[in-house]
Amino acid sequence: MPLPLTSADLARLEAASRALLSPLATPDPAAWMREAGEAVRALVGLDALVLLLPDGTSYFSDDAPEGVAGADAYTEAHLATGTLFSDPVVRLWHELRKSGGHDAFSFTLNAQMVGKRGYGIEASPLVSDILMGNGYRDFAGLITTTAAGDAMIWALGRGRPAGDDPVALLRLLVPSFHAGLDALARLGAHRAALDAVAEPAVLFDADGRERHRNAALVRLLAAEPDPERVLVEVRALAASLGSLAAPRWGQAPAGPAVPAREVRTGRGAYRLRASVLPEGAFEPAGSLLVSVDPAGVASLPSPEAVRERLGLSAREAEVALLLAEGLSNADVADRLFIAPATARRHTENVLGKLGLSKRSAVAASLLAAA
Repeated sequence: MPLPLTSADLARLEAASRALLSPLATPDPAAWMREAGEAVRALVGLDALVLLLPDGTSYFSDDAPEGVAGADAYTEAHLATGTLFSDPVVRLWHELRKSGGHDAFSFTLNAQMVGKRGYGIEASPLVSDILMGNGYRDFAGLITTTAAGDAMIWALGRGRPAGDDPVALLRLLVPSFHAGLDALARLGAHRAALDAVAEPAVLFDADGRERHRNAALVRLLAAEPDPERVLVEVRALAASLGSLAAPRWGQAPAGPAVPAREVRTGRGAYRLRASVLPEGAFEPAGSLLVSVDPAGVASLPSPEAVRERLGLSAREAEVALLLAEGLSNADVADRLFIAPATARRHTENVLGKLGLSKRSAVAASLLAAA
């Protein structure tokens, strides 16, 4: 029996499918999962979002209370065969969903599955303590086990389960979810290779769509007060050379290629250079790599200069420079081998001493003091 979908339902379904099929349209896997997850959440009409990436990384939307993170307390391990839970009801459900091939789930379906084995879903500490304890009484989403581990999009709702169960609708998205994860796995090595390159660069497909910014470019843009100006010129250069990456039959070039240009910002001049990559290197139909040379751009000051000119402690100066690179508190903690809470405190101290309300403004403040 066909699903009774309204035009609004179809539009949301198309948006979710498109997001799930576009893992390379965002800078990193986490960003892709966040965009796809938000589209799925909007489709099922729930309130908050929890994600699990195949490498075991978790993400919680801003509107999910910190208590939801308590789900990690019931996670024993992330394995290639799936996530192991200490919660017996959740562990049983994982076994049943894998044996039954249930990649779309909901509160109602999960309750039915464990109920057939003599368990009430409320007997799960994760459900009763973590979810219901924080006001969530409904959920739905997508989950599958990849070669690297489980990947999950989990939408949470504060209302009680009511109306039509969304599983039939979510099942329409399972092929897109699988395809997106497969593309991410196959091209992950290419992303890693680009991230290992010291030169800032961004990859485009032959149609001029951005596929990946490497780590060096992410850091460069985080330290640039006017990153959009740089990106506009980068995209324009890629668009102007798209026909060289994948020439269409019978299509003559519009004119001689100009594979380089310069863009100026308040920091100085960047030199942009484009290279056409062979078919199959990253994209079946060819691709373009645009590199960004900051040779003519002012550099961030040294930690000693930051400390002396801005009145920061030695550790705060280190944190300030890492914030200027665009690092999160968790990244700062990893880089400096300190606790996340300590990194957060140092960040707050840096922003306070510099008179800033946003961490994105740190780079400009340091450049002004250079």
